[in-house]
Amino acid sequence: MPQKNELCGAFVTVVSLRANGIAVRDQDEAALAAGVRLSADGEPTWPPGEKSRDDYRVPLPRAENPAESGATPTGVARAVEALSGGRLQAVPASGDWTDEALGALLAGIHDLPRVATVANVDTGEFAAHDTPSRALLDYVEGGLPPLWSSRWRVGHFVLLAGTLSGPGGTVVSVVDTYPSLGDQGVHGQPLDRLVLALRRERLPTPGGLLLVVPAEEREAAAALVRNAGLTTDLWA
Repeated sequence: MPQKNELCGAFVTVVSLRANGIAVRDQDEAALAAGVRLSADGEPTWPPGEKSRDDYRVPLPRAENPAESGATPTGVARAVEALSGGRLQAVPASGDWTDEALGALLAGIHDLPRVATVANVDTGEFAAHDTPSRALLDYVEGGLPPLWSSRWRVGHFVLLAGTLSGPGGTVVSVVDTYPSLGDQGVHGQPLDRLVLALRRERLPTPGGLLLVVPAEEREAAAALVRNAGLTTDLWA
């Protein structure tokens, strides 16, 4: 960390591959495989307290249309398969994001032997990344939601790492691409806020999940998606 400017999709690709024991050189290699394009003249944004990082090892193509910059879910899925030599597959999860659908899918993921869960979100729907642990526990125990929202509002790729549930609700552990967000990039998000982040209603395209699994687990992962009432269609 941190990710290089506009390479959040490449960053989560690298993490997903390395978590499965597959060597990949760096974010640049993943960016090329995913077809990432940098903004032609737009200034990328990063969270408060972070700095620009543009130490690209290789030249990356530029997008004339700012809306076409960065990585697409299709590009990330393609990069996972290509850089793993087909040993890994990225199973999409998209559709009508509700608390029930996301909760069911995350519960089912625990049955998979190994999975890296990539989320394409709107960070503006998150609770503040520095929400105290005590406030998150109050939510889990009694349903009292955090008061503050994220001050950084962009379309973004992150990873999901686990859940903590109680009578008040469920908190999802998010592994981010910047160390300033939460505790070295790890922050908790109430399930309902993650649902809103996946809907991405204020952005041009919706969000979704990619379940990166060994190729032989593809059908099991797809069944979990369908059982949660979602589809295995790529959303962009």
